[in-house]
Amino acid sequence: MTPILLIAEDDAALAKLAARVAEEVGFSVVVRHDGAAARSTLETDVPDALLTDLRLPGCDGLDLLRASKTLDPQRPVLLMTGYATPMTAIEAFRLGVSDILLKPFDLDVARAALVRLKSVFDQKARLLQLTEQVARSQDAAYLAAKSPAMQHTLELAAQVADSLLPVLLEGETGVGKGVLARHIHALSPRAGGPFFTLHCGALPQTLLESELFGYEKGAFSGATARKLGLLELAAGGTLFLDEINSTSLDAQTRLLQFIQDKQVFRIGGVKPVKVDVRLVFASNQSLKDRVRDGGFREDLYYRIAVFPITVPPLRERREDLVDLAGFLLARSAFEMGRPALPLDADALARIQAYAWPGNVRELANTLQRALVLARGALIRAADLPAELHDRPGAPACPWGETATLAEVESAWIRQALERCGGNRTQAAKMLGIDPSTLWRKLKDNEA
Repeated sequence: MTPILLIAEDDAALAKLAARVAEEVGFSVVVRHDGAAARSTLETDVPDALLTDLRLPGCDGLDLLRASKTLDPQRPVLLMTGYATPMTAIEAFRLGVSDILLKPFDLDVARAALVRLKSVFDQKARLLQLTEQVARSQDAAYLAAKSPAMQHTLELAAQVADSLLPVLLEGETGVGKGVLARHIHALSPRAGGPFFTLHCGALPQTLLESELFGYEKGAFSGATARKLGLLELAAGGTLFLDEINSTSLDAQTRLLQFIQDKQVFRIGGVKPVKVDVRLVFASNQSLKDRVRDGGFREDLYYRIAVFPITVPPLRERREDLVDLAGFLLARSAFEMGRPALPLDADALARIQAYAWPGNVRELANTLQRALVLARGALIRAADLPAELHDRPGAPACPWGETATLAEVESAWIRQALERCGGNRTQAAKMLGIDPSTLWRKLKDNEA
């Protein structure tokens, strides 16, 4: 659904120009030339966003902002003015203004501000779609792939899925190896069969073997009945062995024997059981290095590394971050029973700039926390953990009651530089000033 933007501007030519830019960006536009008419439209037509001049006949821009805030605290607002003062800027931002456009405004700067505003509505629409998708599937968007690295990984997974070859998934902790293993199973001829996961690193080695191979009644103290292992339970389907690098040499020996013979000997048993199961392995360490260190059997390595696939870390998938973050937000909101909130431009920029050492798992936890902390209709940079703020760029504008115009100007420049990733030419364009002017102001601030 196309969002509606109310433009309140008494200059007919400027209003027409702003309307044209807004429509090009993707808004449906309603124009009012005085404050009273704009306020009436807020009350009756309920537009999705407001772009208002600071000085209007009938009701000035700040009064209109207050009215908008009262009627809909979540409605985003942009302010146009040629008469900005520090106190005006402070009051405007307290009332929820997301951008201030200085008159006479540069078309590219205005377009950039409206694009940022439209992206919020696009995120909301996408989140609604993703919430429905989450209800059907918990894993699908983990496999979002605009990045070349992840596209290559998915291509390899699709190629090997039809075969019964063992697959070794390698990658850092939290990259989604388990999701990819399930994806391979879903694409395989065994999709109708069972899928089991065993986290080898989470179990003591004695318990690991009993979970994997099962045991007979009386095999050890407490074995009061026969128990089938996961190799047997997954027959006709797929068994995913995560963190295979953490298994003991004894467990590796038994697993190698199973791979060679396709037979299970339960602990305490004397008769082999024939089992047909597809094995997918995962390691968060280089198995070649483990072989060299003597912690992993070389013969087992060559048995399971028939078809290795590397799952890339999130820092190599930056093109996927927006879609992935949207899915994880929708999933967290669905699980928490609350509405999914979009990220504002600053929060999204910080997410895209961060290295994500914990990968998808860290991103999911970060967004879940942000949903809990968020107040209002957007997740803001302040809702993100401290480590996402520890990077080059501008902090939030530290304006207070006693801020000078020079301090406001300096903070505004830092904010523009952050939005443009430090590119001074782009920042100057966004601010509507000549690049040489920006360089001079930066030099003055450093002096």
